[in-house]
Amino acid sequence: MLSASPQLDFVDELFLYCPRCLHKDLKSNIREHLGELEKQDSLDELLGLLYSGIPYGWFWQNVSRELDREMLRNELVGKHLSMRELFLAIMNVHAGKRGKSRIGAKFPVHYSHTGQLLDWFPHCRIIHTTRNPKAVYASQAAKYLGEEQTEVSRNWLRLRQFAHINIQTTWTARIHRKLRDRPNYCLVRYEETIEDPHGQLERVCSFLQIDFVEEMLRPKQYGSSFGAIGGQRGVSKLSLERWRSDTSLFSQKVMDFSHSRANRLLGYRSGNG
Repeated sequence: MLSASPQLDFVDELFLYCPRCLHKDLKSNIREHLGELEKQDSLDELLGLLYSGIPYGWFWQNVSRELDREMLRNELVGKHLSMRELFLAIMNVHAGKRGKSRIGAKFPVHYSHTGQLLDWFPHCRIIHTTRNPKAVYASQAAKYLGEEQTEVSRNWLRLRQFAHINIQTTWTARIHRKLRDRPNYCLVRYEETIEDPHGQLERVCSFLQIDFVEEMLRPKQYGSSFGAIGGQRGVSKLSLERWRSDTSLFSQKVMDFSHSRANRLLGYRSGNG
């Protein structure tokens, strides 16, 4: 929605840093294939890896379309290579190709590395988007399941996602508690954005100091964990209550019990909330 801004550009998920139990991140790929980035003296070898299809994630599988290779080379040439410089160069090139003056990234580093992001860019503006953890679990528990999997395999994947979402809820609530009084931090709840997209977008645009444009209210809809949508536009409310029927009552009660404090910090009620 914010990418509809004529000023602001967002790079898709880059997986610069990510816990190995979830995905292999970019730093790990660079270390495995090239060694420590800071010790590299060949920019072309780095670019070769970035455009090889090896790094994890949608962005890196489509990098030739998303990021002009020669522009990236020119942005990095002569600079001391580091993950910060690489990240900054990627954002600058991505925005420059689209004629935008403000740079940003969706999920630039895993939430467990928020401190690293603030070390690199102390005055960056952080939009912390959150959602009812029971709804997140309902979505993620369905996302990786396939019809060909055995019942044991499906239950194991659900258990892993259940553990992950519970850890994520606790951790991100702590991040919110730590950062909530900073002027460059903004919490945005998924449910409020779906219920009042105009009001929430105006609030976020004010926080980012960019102009609100009506086109933000007509984002392209993408497929979810529960099926394809088919390229419609606008904000759909179909996902708001789906978790109630797709999550067992036992799972809901366990999550409520485990996260009463985190839910309060993030603005969610236990029970039916």
